[in-house]
Amino acid sequence: MYLEDLSPYINVKGEIEPNVYAVGWLDQNHDFPKGEVSQVILERILELCFNPVNPTRGWHQSPFVDHAPLGYAVEYKGKHMLLGSAEIRVLGKKGRIYAAPNLIYHYIKDCGYRPPDEFLEALEAWKDA
Repeated sequence: MYLEDLSPYINVKGEIEPNVYAVGWLDQNHDFPKGEVSQVILERILELCFNPVNPTRGWHQSPFVDHAPLGYAVEYKGKHMLLGSAEIRVLGKKGRIYAAPNLIYHYIKDCGYRPPDEFLEALEAWKDA
């Protein structure tokens, strides 16, 4: 499901959630910004992936890998899981909440996606608060 970065987040019921903004809802039909993301930020995203929200019963395949398997395997602190069936949430400034698919980790790490600065700044502030 494609959602433009920083557009109002639409949940699985098709409802807009107040003060929640989409980040990283990519597909192969839309260009996305590319650039560097620090290893610290990537690690914070991975940590959030191990505390998912809105899990689903199905798996979303990467739209950027031919014949991608169902689920993207990751490891964090000795724990293993598959990404592609849940979301992460990040609290930003002024109470803004960013909703991202947990495949955002793969999109950044393997596809060069660079999320919006305000999302990255929220992740910077998350552990520093």
